[in-house]
Amino acid sequence: MSPLPDPIPQDVAVSVAAQLVTIPGVAGLSAGRFGEVALLYPRHRVEGLSLKGSTVSIHLVLDLTAGRAVREIAEDVRRLTAAALPGLTIDVYFSDAQESS
Repeated sequence: MSPLPDPIPQDVAVSVAAQLVTIPGVAGLSAGRFGEVALLYPRHRVEGLSLKGSTVSIHLVLDLTAGRAVREIAEDVRRLTAAALPGLTIDVYFSDAQESS
């Protein structure tokens, strides 16, 4: 029996995570308090993203100095993620906030 393919291939998850942090207003991705928010792959984890059924949860750190509305940032995050992961529902969470230097 061959292993089932990953619902989100590792290279796609890594690419999405790298692109998310380039969105103005996103200071980073959050793995949660105990590191529980991550996609797990052999010898690698992509923090800040999780998948449950057909829903991708994205946990972000908000950049307070960006001067952008949270709603606009979330829309940009959803747009980028939907393009890379079509057919999945995208939930965006702002888990923390910081001022960038």
